[in-house]
Amino acid sequence: MKKLLLASILVLGLGLYLIVGSSGGTVAAPAPEPSTLRYTTAGPVLGFDAGHGSNAWLGIPYAAAPVGPLRWRAPHLPDPWLEARPATAFGAPCPQFAGLLAGVEADAGGIAGQEDCLTLNVWAPRGAAEGAAQFPVMVWIHGGGNTSGSTITYPMQVLAGTQRLVVVSLNYRLGLLGWFSHPALRNTAANARDASGNYGTLDLVAGLQWVQNNIAQFGGDPDRVTVFGESAGGRNVYSLLASPLARGLFIGAITQSGSTSTAPLAGPARAPGPLRYLESHDVVSNILLARGESADVEAARSRQSAMGDAELAAFLRERSVRELLESASLDGQPRPPQLFRDGVVLPERPLLEVFGDPAAYNAVPLLAGSNRDEQKLYMAQNPDFVKRWFGFLPRIRDRELYMRTAAYISDQWKLSAVNEPAALISAAGGAPVYTYRWDWDEQPQGWLLDGPTLLGAAHGFEIPFVMGQFDSLPIPYTYTEGNREPRERLSRQMMSYWAEFAYSGRPGRGRGGELPEWPAWQGGKGATMILDTDADGGLRPEPDNLDASTLKQRLFKDPVIARTGTLCSLYQTLFLNSYRGAHHWDGEEYLALGCELPGA
Repeated sequence: MKKLLLASILVLGLGLYLIVGSSGGTVAAPAPEPSTLRYTTAGPVLGFDAGHGSNAWLGIPYAAAPVGPLRWRAPHLPDPWLEARPATAFGAPCPQFAGLLAGVEADAGGIAGQEDCLTLNVWAPRGAAEGAAQFPVMVWIHGGGNTSGSTITYPMQVLAGTQRLVVVSLNYRLGLLGWFSHPALRNTAANARDASGNYGTLDLVAGLQWVQNNIAQFGGDPDRVTVFGESAGGRNVYSLLASPLARGLFIGAITQSGSTSTAPLAGPARAPGPLRYLESHDVVSNILLARGESADVEAARSRQSAMGDAELAAFLRERSVRELLESASLDGQPRPPQLFRDGVVLPERPLLEVFGDPAAYNAVPLLAGSNRDEQKLYMAQNPDFVKRWFGFLPRIRDRELYMRTAAYISDQWKLSAVNEPAALISAAGGAPVYTYRWDWDEQPQGWLLDGPTLLGAAHGFEIPFVMGQFDSLPIPYTYTEGNREPRERLSRQMMSYWAEFAYSGRPGRGRGGELPEWPAWQGGKGATMILDTDADGGLRPEPDNLDASTLKQRLFKDPVIARTGTLCSLYQTLFLNSYRGAHHWDGEEYLALGCELPGA
């Protein structure tokens, strides 16, 4: 029974190793060290010895609290302080529904975090000279769908200390507080940035500006800054590549399992399928209905139309965080639109159009990749694919269908987030592009739990390898003594590649020069570096010809998809209802497959 319970814990916590590091205030903050005194533009801070040859400074404000009249406005500079400020504990996460990704304890169904959350953290090699600008800087942007997550869950001392880097991570506004474009806010804004709706993106820009102005005090070189992030963090890295406001703030970018999708400023088009996002007017109507100020949706819309812009903007700024988060949920999930094509913070064109012109974006070297089994993280929790024996022990209903479906959706993720940007940028003669696919799948395998099949190289599972952090992972049956040596070796190799990219703008052969050469894409074509242990082929570049046509033809001819009658639904999932975009949807092609249009 104990083993069954441990397996249940693993499945319930799929991929949520992100609770590594701080336990959200249950561990006492270390004592500050006098030798770590540093002077920022806002005031002095004291850090501590973080281990692994690094010092750390946590919870440093980089912007004022975006509360009251500053809610839904571009970030302002923080209030200065005079006395040395202990920087020994992470700042609060930005508001989100309670969950493990927040990194702090909160009641189920409650709200974690607070609006005064715009802080960042710095890790530097121990002994880095103040003001000497010795080391390249890597700025980490956390994931979580842009609706959850925080810096608490990403300890960076191993990466900083072993690779001789300065690493920065920062919180940014999430969900409706981070991205909200309502006419009342636009029409009452004092400037174009306040009117943009892209407040979370503006936070990231402000964080990078803080790095430019302060990082030399921690031994970092402001002229050698690389941004990197995973999932929504990778999507935000792409947004920084496209933002004219971020020009000159970094010289390299790494996007792990990201996305290039953006939303039109006026509100997202309503997709005919089940995946859609709430428009700003829907959000206000939901608030009015929840408060009992309107009897039905039609009355809420009428009330909203009757309110003046100033009145409605004030009404929104008076709402509680809970009211706002709940108003932006659809079918129990946060559904606020994000990354608006406002023409100021982000271009008015989709990013895949922008990346075809090196003069239209911040053309710096790019390293982009995804995990071979991205979608398994979500499918393993989907009762359509996985049933629960005794209420918790996972058993895949149809193994062939599970594997094929996961492969198609994961490949579509790679296509849109990796191959298409790489092909566009390299064909247009932009800065060098390097791509990878992460394949590690050496979880224990047995009658109790088939880890490689159920999860494999799932979404987010590469992050501990990049951070070099395994020892505080609290999920059983994932990292064992049996797979310790090869996974730690792969982690050292990945950190070496990432660090060399930060140092030179190319992963090359890693920092020590002993790894396989990582080739760049050329003329719209390239090889992808496979990242895996020696038992499964090791590090190696492989030709990569994945494109939309290849993926579709594979799908159309697949006997397992034909046997299970899932062609039409999977086509919709891949090319219509993916949050990574619907630019490969072809209605005529869909009908020719014998499918009916959604809603018909």
